Amino acid sequence: MNNILEIKNLTKNYHTKEGEIKALNNFNLEVKEGEIIAIVGPSGCGKSTLLSLISGLDLDYKGNIKAKDKLKMAYMLQSDALLPWLTIYENAILGLKINHELSKENIEYVLYLLDLYNLKEFKDAYPKSLSGGMKQRLALIRTLATKPDILLLDEPFCALDQQARLLISDDVYQICKKEHKTVILVTHNIEEAITFSDRVIVLSKRPAIIKNIIPIKMNNNVSILERRKDEAYQQYFDLIWKDLEYNES
Repeated sequence: MNNILEIKNLTKNYHTKEGEIKALNNFNLEVKEGEIIAIVGPSGCGKSTLLSLISGLDLDYKGNIKAKDKLKMAYMLQSDALLPWLTIYENAILGLKINHELSKENIEYVLYLLDLYNLKEFKDAYPKSLSGGMKQRLALIRTLATKPDILLLDEPFCALDQQARLLISDDVYQICKKEHKTVILVTHNIEEAITFSDRVIVLSKRPAIIKNIIPIKMNNNVSILERRKDEAYQQYFDLIWKDLEYNES
């Protein structure tokens, strides 16, 4: 696989009243096309900052972020960020509308996603009528609607209950694998990191550097629940937990 993204010597500093805070220090990472990467680390170590830099939302950094030519990114934040005055359907096509990509094919794809996530019957309603889990599903549909080459997911399932989290994360996993999407997932959930990804990147405390890279060698053609049953799962969990526990000590 070819690299779709290369990060070299990335350094990010924040300026506060207390002085300068270094969030990332000479951070290096290569992401292969079609690869799903999960990033875990202590709270406040710079995981979300990294996604902001990759997405271009924050351009104040040192180092180099090189993406494949004409790469289309989509960034899903922790909050659903839905617009309350737009209907469910209008929220779902918002990215397409902004990008002037409201083709018949893309609209049909949005309707397919609304149906897949059981929101099609609510398409003319407004976000206030949706539960927290349904709002998160809608935010995900809006993210997938533009058919990005790479998905940046910042704790996308954290607002969901456990059952919805497992079901929706598995849907996303299956879609990403089927359509050969590249994904960078930031999560605090070790189980999610293992079952969702091809590699888990464990970050150190701030300023973040890569403490460990753990290839996940489990069957990619089964559901997340089935991956959870893999005999290697507990070994991966213990290894990541040990790294995180050491970070906190």
